[in-house]
Amino acid sequence: MTKADTYESIADSYQAAYATDHVVLHFLDRALGHLAPESRILDAGCGTGNPVSVALVEAGHHVKGIDISPAMLDLYRKNVPTAQCEVTDMCSYQHPTEEPLDAVFNIRALFGKKRNEIEHIIQNWGTWVQSGGLLCMVVIALDDYNPAKIVGGVDPDGYCATVKRRFMGEDSLNALFSRAGWRYLLETNGFDIVEEETELFVPPDEVDSDDAPQFCFIARKI
Repeated sequence: MTKADTYESIADSYQAAYATDHVVLHFLDRALGHLAPESRILDAGCGTGNPVSVALVEAGHHVKGIDISPAMLDLYRKNVPTAQCEVTDMCSYQHPTEEPLDAVFNIRALFGKKRNEIEHIIQNWGTWVQSGGLLCMVVIALDDYNPAKIVGGVDPDGYCATVKRRFMGEDSLNALFSRAGWRYLLETNGFDIVEEETELFVPPDEVDSDDAPQFCFIARKI
């Protein structure tokens, strides 16, 4: 089953379980305070749009959501009818050069990606976000993950490892960067972290998912 197939089958249950994630809601409140009025924002891996794109549009920003799952975007259009959206993978998406971005939001949406894919994605965002713009992300840092779930050891530079993760009843392999790895990757692409916090989210039992110690950060394009 592909990642797109997985999200097709869980769209409704995912929205019910994760739309009220207190960690993300708290992070959104903080991130909104950093945005200029009427910012142009890409919500990458937007899912159903709830709560991220919903909050951004309600605050008066111009949002485009991209996601690999048509079922997720069906819900997105209902939740955020005034926003643009597109079915595409983050790795292959190309943002129009004539539409520079004020911010990219990526909330728990890099799972299933390999290290080189994440590096490629961040490089793209570093190109598309204009100077002074923001990258707002919620990820899981390798530092906070169960070391027993690391597969094949940590990369020689100490920045990343592949781990096993249980999510919505499925087991998958995911690349997780350490905090030092994230700082290096961001700085290499012109971003500087201006605010960060880590907080645990425990999903409801019925969604059969691992606990998520979420590393939330806001980085500014230099």
